[in-house]
Amino acid sequence: MNYLLKIGFVLFFFLTALSNTVDAQKTKEHPLWETGIPNNPVQYKQEKVREEQVNESSLSQKNRVFSQVSEPTYTLYKAKKDVANGVAIVICPGGGFRDVWFDREGADFALWLADRGITSLVLKYRTFNADADGFTLQREVYNPEVYADAKQAIHILRSQSEKLNIDKNKIGISGFSAGGALSLYAALAIFESQLPEYASFEENTEPDFVAPIYPGINNAIYHTVKHKQKIPPMFLVNGAQDDVTPPDKCIQLYTALLERKIPAELHIYAKGTHGFDSGIGRGSSVATWQNSLINWLEDMNFIED
Repeated sequence: MNYLLKIGFVLFFFLTALSNTVDAQKTKEHPLWETGIPNNPVQYKQEKVREEQVNESSLSQKNRVFSQVSEPTYTLYKAKKDVANGVAIVICPGGGFRDVWFDREGADFALWLADRGITSLVLKYRTFNADADGFTLQREVYNPEVYADAKQAIHILRSQSEKLNIDKNKIGISGFSAGGALSLYAALAIFESQLPEYASFEENTEPDFVAPIYPGINNAIYHTVKHKQKIPPMFLVNGAQDDVTPPDKCIQLYTALLERKIPAELHIYAKGTHGFDSGIGRGSSVATWQNSLINWLEDMNFIED
């Protein structure tokens, strides 16, 4: 009997280790630019990462924050096969472009989406750390570079659509805070005329929809919405208590979209300070925004009922 128990324990630990290995392979970090970035102007001596407190609601049970990112990467979270619906989303975590809150505003959302049939690419984009040792890059040079990172992420999903079992016409981009601004830059082609030479794409890099979450919004975004010919459907989320990226800017953007007759939906929650991520534990209403996104995707016919 003892012998059988020992065999059972060995088998259990073997299967657990195998399962963990498989899970690790599913969330492997890949270089965003497979052949590297020629003369990459965003250079730091060393990438940094710190661990922050993990929220109880976190699906990844991690909370890594990256900074001084010179070499951007991406991590894929594939939709569960039995519920896959062909939709895919690039997720741009926030952090003021200084940090990338990879898990709290990236992996956690991606894992939630995977259970609902949506494949995600979480982007660890290049950061702008002006106080880093030896860093002298101007923001005007950085902006097209990080924009290229977002465009490349869309390109990866579209170019691997068959392999990933996703629909080329159902690829969106989302982001939190600064990542929300980045998602808007990509959706509105803000820096398209300044793309670096290495950023040449075989596939279309325009997203089919965009979902900015408490995004940073500037005048360039408003101006582009008023004048750009083609704008994708937009799902906007913010909290009334947000004093970092105030909700009135989302209202102004939403109004501009309505004037252009662009399909759009806006949610502003009474409880919701800046950085509420999933909203779970921050209030009853704000904790529903992710479900509202799924409902909106159904209304926009990206997800079939």
